[in-house]
Amino acid sequence: MQWSTLVATAVGTVLGALATLAADHIRWRRDRSERDHDTLRTAFTEYLTTLSAARDAFSRTEPDPERVGQGHVAIGEHGVYAAQQQLELVAQRTLVDKAGRTTLSVLDFHDAVVAGHGMNSQEYNNAWRAARQSRSALIEEMRNVLQRTK
Repeated sequence: MQWSTLVATAVGTVLGALATLAADHIRWRRDRSERDHDTLRTAFTEYLTTLSAARDAFSRTEPDPERVGQGHVAIGEHGVYAAQQQLELVAQRTLVDKAGRTTLSVLDFHDAVVAGHGMNSQEYNNAWRAARQSRSALIEEMRNVLQRTK
């Protein structure tokens, strides 16, 4: 048997193995990227859902001046803090900071409602608007993050 045949067979085997390894690595990276994207999207959706549920519940809350400043208890009961902690595990610091500011704006809305400011008052409308604007800015940041992870 000729040495050139053996060398060609060996080189072909090595190249085939390297091509398979490269293809497997590319597939692994793509699958990991998709999983990361899905994880982020799930965490974002859960946070926004719980936050919206809390905000909507707060809008129906009866005035009770003794509960001003205690919105953190109510927001925790709606699962917002748990969803926010999940964000802290998977999202970048800038997005987590925006989520924190959004949570605080919903807490301010809670305080305006329990302080007795009705739907027609300036305080209620300012707090509602601030919560909505903060949420919109957060959603925009979430969309940007999801676009970058595709």
